[in-house]
Amino acid sequence: MKKTLALFLVFLMAVSLTACGGSNESGSSASGSPEAGSKDGKVSIIITNGKGEIATQWEQAAKDFMAANPDIEVEAISQAVGDTVNLLDKLTASGKTVTMAMMAPDSIVNKYKDFGVDLSGEKWNADTVYGVKDASGKVAGFPFSIEGFGLVYNKSVVEKATGGTFDPYSINTRDKLKALFDKIQASGVKYPVAYQTENWSVANHYSTQFLNQAEDPSTIVEQLKAGTFDLASNPVWNGYYDTMDLLASPQYNKYGERPLGKYYDDAHLSVGKGESAILFNGNWAFDSLKAVSGESFGFIPVPVDNNPDNPLNNKIAAGPTNILVINKAATPAEQDAAKKFLNWIVYDQKGQDFLVNQAQIVSAFKNNPNKVTNPLGAAIAEAVQAGKTLPFSSNYVKVEDWGNILAPDIQKYIAKKESRTDLAKVIENYFKTQK
Repeated sequence: MKKTLALFLVFLMAVSLTACGGSNESGSSASGSPEAGSKDGKVSIIITNGKGEIATQWEQAAKDFMAANPDIEVEAISQAVGDTVNLLDKLTASGKTVTMAMMAPDSIVNKYKDFGVDLSGEKWNADTVYGVKDASGKVAGFPFSIEGFGLVYNKSVVEKATGGTFDPYSINTRDKLKALFDKIQASGVKYPVAYQTENWSVANHYSTQFLNQAEDPSTIVEQLKAGTFDLASNPVWNGYYDTMDLLASPQYNKYGERPLGKYYDDAHLSVGKGESAILFNGNWAFDSLKAVSGESFGFIPVPVDNNPDNPLNNKIAAGPTNILVINKAATPAEQDAAKKFLNWIVYDQKGQDFLVNQAQIVSAFKNNPNKVTNPLGAAIAEAVQAGKTLPFSSNYVKVEDWGNILAPDIQKYIAKKESRTDLAKVIENYFKTQK
């Protein structure tokens, strides 16, 4: 097995060297394939990128960084789009020491809790509030990308229905959301909503939003683990499912009669073409929407009740979804080189340009002057600047567990094959096993 993996990695590096440019497959920089360490007086490091769609930009960033830091040699490797095998695990199994890896924020308190170095003393912490802390409270994750989710809407369809310029933050109660659906239907759109029900969407995204009723969502997670948080009687938990019932209802949802299915592509096609107006997703959805439409899009917050002054009704969930973590197992010189790369992203003009203009990523750093052109990314960036964001609730749970263990019961609830009371018990019982 290890021999097969090693041969695959040799092939992978060869392909990346011959396809430098537009490939979305795993690749390395033009510097070749140095082992992490020292070579010809240079410090050589490996940095991995989990966002395969920016593989080309990642390689170019490494080249630009090396041009500014000739004493550092970078092997920049990207996860292939659609590859389900973790890149860090793959390279580690082959005997390589990854100096800095991109991973999900929950990883530094779960799977890779012993991986990262303390970054609390780094200069860039003064320019962001999004540094991700490990279980000890130290910043171990550099916030590479800010993303958010809510109710994505087609502006032209909604503005036609409302008769003019539309303020998405005006929909700050569930009744107002329902009234908007009625207006959209009255304008000639039979199904205002295209509600997709993939496991990750209904579970670790939508169904974790109730955690944001606490200033620190992790406090509710700890209460659930201790068995002291009663979901069935909690108005916020119930409120989000009341809103889900509205989104998935046969009256408004294109898939309401058969709510469970593989609707991702069709939902984006429907909203992108204006055949429906609203779906629940994040700013990453623009890649699917732009493929079918020249329309513009924005975000409506997900209302949890009918109190217009409830902060949960007036904000969008947003936060770091990919972080860069420096390996404790790397040498001090390698760690310092990786830290220079992080500072380059934050403070160098080319680093700032790479992140926002080239990769179209919403920066977590207030000193970055660039703005993404992706309208959904721009909406998230504007919400961040305006203070209209809630924590990205998925960051406080084990994402894989919510997608694999809890999502089936949430989907049963959507299909009316499981009661809300039973769903509450399933979630509570799950957390009691997470001591």
